[in-house]
Amino acid sequence: MTGAASGIGRATAELFAERGVGVVAVDHDEWALKDVARLDGVVPLAGDVSTEAANQKAVELAVERFGGLDAVVLNAGIGGTRPFEAPGAVEAAERILSVNLRGPVLGI
Repeated sequence: MTGAASGIGRATAELFAERGVGVVAVDHDEWALKDVARLDGVVPLAGDVSTEAANQKAVELAVERFGGLDAVVLNAGIGGTRPFEAPGAVEAAERILSVNLRGPVLGI
């Protein structure tokens, strides 16, 4: 599960864990992820979902810890667009596309 350290992602991880479903909780926020990792059946993975390495590691952890992968929740997403003429606007847009589009493609 990506985006597992806050919001809808965290609520979903908590619900799955409460129902006995093993969860590989992926998020870039290591600090917030530590709190989710306290739940029974949750394996934390701090990583950037827009990278192949993080997605590959998440699958490897699911197979190693739970014997396979039955479902995927690709919840990570970011916003925060800037005016196009603002400094760093292109880089910010690239990051949004990377997390919100590339991340789910790699996750699938």
